[in-house]
Amino acid sequence: MNGSLPKLASLGPLGTLSLAVILLLCGCVSEEKKDPTDPAGQIKMGETYSVGTWKILKNDETAADWYRKAALQGDPEGEYHLGLCYEHGLGVPKNEVLAAKWFSKAAEGGNSSAQYELGDCYRLSKGVGTDLSKAYFWYNLAAASGNDDAHEARDAVARRLTEGDIRQAQRQSEEFWNKSKG
Repeated sequence: MNGSLPKLASLGPLGTLSLAVILLLCGCVSEEKKDPTDPAGQIKMGETYSVGTWKILKNDETAADWYRKAALQGDPEGEYHLGLCYEHGLGVPKNEVLAAKWFSKAAEGGNSSAQYELGDCYRLSKGVGTDLSKAYFWYNLAAASGNDDAHEARDAVARRLTEGDIRQAQRQSEEFWNKSKG
């Protein structure tokens, strides 16, 4: 064979497949991959870079860029993840005002994790002023969506509100819920 690769036809189907796998794993051949343009794919890329894999090193800046792409398309999951990046300074400068902004967009889009985080923002004055009624409102929505942590947080805030404040926040939560589901 004069030191060259054997003709693929002489390898048979199993041999051809084996050679293709070896070449792919060695990096000699690669499938052309395009960057995802859909928010779900962008979020998946962000998650991949935020954790890292055996092929992709953890990179918070790249993760934040992917989340930003999804967020700028109005995707609540992307908005939520970008809010987390700003809240914790992961790949972007820590900025509680921008974290609250992105949590707000995601919360209004129905993301229960963002609703919980926005409740925290209003309860703890992170990026917004303290407003326990708004904290109750967002915790209540998150709890209605099944967020277990929100139940406890809502009940803790309720102990610091008047009955009238609670009724008003519950009414607003119900109106928001009905509007978003209808």
